[in-house]
Amino acid sequence: MSPATDRILTIVLLLLLPVLSLSTGNTFYKSMLVFGIINAIAAIGLCMMLGFAGQISLGQSAFFGLGAYGAAVIANKTGIEPVLAIFAGALIAMAAGWLISRPLSRLHDHYLAMATLAFGIILYILFANVRSLTGGLDPGINIGRLTLFGLDLSSTASFFWAAWVMLLLTVFIATNVSSSKLGRSLLAMKMAPLAAASVGIDTLRAKAFVFAIGALFTGLAGGLYAYYARSFNASAFGIGYAIELLMMVVIGSLNRVSGAIVGAFIITVLPVLFDQFEDYKTLIFGITMVLIMKYMPSGLVDAVFTFIGRLRRRVVS
Repeated sequence: MSPATDRILTIVLLLLLPVLSLSTGNTFYKSMLVFGIINAIAAIGLCMMLGFAGQISLGQSAFFGLGAYGAAVIANKTGIEPVLAIFAGALIAMAAGWLISRPLSRLHDHYLAMATLAFGIILYILFANVRSLTGGLDPGINIGRLTLFGLDLSSTASFFWAAWVMLLLTVFIATNVSSSKLGRSLLAMKMAPLAAASVGIDTLRAKAFVFAIGALFTGLAGGLYAYYARSFNASAFGIGYAIELLMMVVIGSLNRVSGAIVGAFIITVLPVLFDQFEDYKTLIFGITMVLIMKYMPSGLVDAVFTFIGRLRRRVVS
């Protein structure tokens, strides 16, 4: 699938979300759309790290937590505008991503995965035990309603639009980075790090950038989650969420923004669909994921377009 096709599909998905929201008055369905958007923003952050630059991270739940706690603590302590608190939390996550990129810059493959996993576990332990800031596992932390210039956006219907605008912003930045000179440098670093360095690409700076931007998006999603949940604890930021994000980009597409969005909604919706199989939900969910990854290793989005391409060639021939 070409970059132009990916952009068209991304635009279609972005336009489809408001249509789905407006077509239903069911609050539960709208809440699924909100959670799907939050997960999509976080998944795009991981897609940039893993798909665009080949930097696997199992610590994204830590950035998600930093964004959530950063927004909550800053809003509660200072009383600033909630949108500013969300962006402040995202910047805290971004700074953390840039900082850990320095000691991890020489690690690759499973060594990098294990190091980021350790980072995620350490942050989870801090979230659970620094009760004076986070509230720990019990009772957790509360945050006020999402407002913008006095306008209450806390209802699910209103919150959808706030989250959707944040998704638009995330997609705009991600697609422009991927098509820029920097994006091509990240791809070169992913394909052959030594060759990229030999032609003058500063791989250390590129890794720092992609860790920072990936953490920024994931932290932004965390801030949105904080204001939508309004009451949460450290259990939301365990390693399980990092694995879910990895599944989102692997199932959707490692290399496509549209794939990250599709994968995010699949992982958000599938557990709910399998609720009717309560006793076997985890087993069915696991088997479904294995089948998708086995028979569609490049992700659902690429697999669908490959299938369409084969049909066209058969029709033409």
